[in-house]
Amino acid sequence: MKAQIRKIISLGVAFYVFAFIAPWVVDAQEDLRAASEVIKNQRKRYIEKVMELTPQEKEAFWRLYAEYESGLAQIRAKRIELATDFVKNHANLSDAEALDMLNQKLKIDREELKFKQAYVAEFRQVLPGRKVVRLYQAENRFDTAATSELYRNIPVIQ
Repeated sequence: MKAQIRKIISLGVAFYVFAFIAPWVVDAQEDLRAASEVIKNQRKRYIEKVMELTPQEKEAFWRLYAEYESGLAQIRAKRIELATDFVKNHANLSDAEALDMLNQKLKIDREELKFKQAYVAEFRQVLPGRKVVRLYQAENRFDTAATSELYRNIPVIQ
């Protein structure tokens, strides 16, 4: 299952990375939207497989998960925008600009953590505790693989 997860994530993320890092892509915004949709669908398939929801849990879970994912998508969009700005400008950033980007990234990370913490109680209303933990583990695995793939293609500042 681990190899399958990596393959699914890698395909979507590779497409996503290509779309925003490749400056010669004429319609990069459209490619980003398409790649984002691919990753969203892969994430949903993975979560569905890992969660092993009962028929009684499914409806309430997926309704709440759609809301959760929508909120996270807004936060992830900020991260992608920041990464895109960094890729475009990394060679010419001053120390102050580089540090500002780092602080922006850390702020986005805090925002995401706060958002996820707030949803633990929400998911607890529709799932038993162990399945809430399983959800967050699955999300973390997916995000770690996707983020690793993304950041592998972002240059280190010189």
